[in-house]
Amino acid sequence: MTLAFDGTAYHGWQMQRNHPTVQGIVGAAIERITGGRVNLIGSGRTDAGTHARALVANFSSASQIPIENLIRGLNSLLPQDIRILSAREAPQDFHSQRSARSKVYRYQIYRGKVLPPHLAREHFHYPYPLDLDLMARGARVFSGRHDFASLAAQSGSAVTDTVRRVYRSELKSIGRRLWYTVEADGFLHHMVRIIVGTLLHVGRRRMGLAELRGLFEKRDRTFAGFTAPARGLVLLRVRY
Repeated sequence: MTLAFDGTAYHGWQMQRNHPTVQGIVGAAIERITGGRVNLIGSGRTDAGTHARALVANFSSASQIPIENLIRGLNSLLPQDIRILSAREAPQDFHSQRSARSKVYRYQIYRGKVLPPHLAREHFHYPYPLDLDLMARGARVFSGRHDFASLAAQSGSAVTDTVRRVYRSELKSIGRRLWYTVEADGFLHHMVRIIVGTLLHVGRRRMGLAELRGLFEKRDRTFAGFTAPARGLVLLRVRY
């Protein structure tokens, strides 16, 4: 299944006790329709407040409900900020997370003096002077295979391999909006949001390009920028 959601009201994708999550709500809706327990597997975790245009999830079921009826039924049960966009049968060995080749995220910033209300749920308001050319050059630094330990949250994670390959890392200015788009074979905890906070430091001339490149060798979170708010982050696509 391909899902889209506004993550404002949820504590991310992954199931959590005592907190509403997208996985929990969608999984409960599937079980209500199919009448059986399901293990809903998502293409990856998302931070609390993060949005998705096309998150992929899979599950196995003995239900004989036609797919179109399943989609219609799920969307009738789900809150309006979660939608099933499409679904199809997949091979038995398909796994939404392990089968993924890359994921594409976009971080959205609004630079005007006043943030329009209709943009507030999906944009980080940052009305300060920025050197956009320097930021664009900085964004390109992240392309390639690097150790992103300096650009990951230090949250006690058991992840030891912090090397990731970034296929695309680009900054685009559209009027008062600033979009950072990144595609990689995987992402560390808060990695995109820390990259954005670091690029904003570059744009404010608080960090040079040489310092930016040096983050890969330092492997120390304290040298990178702040963690940008989750509300500006959108999962655009998962490639298989």
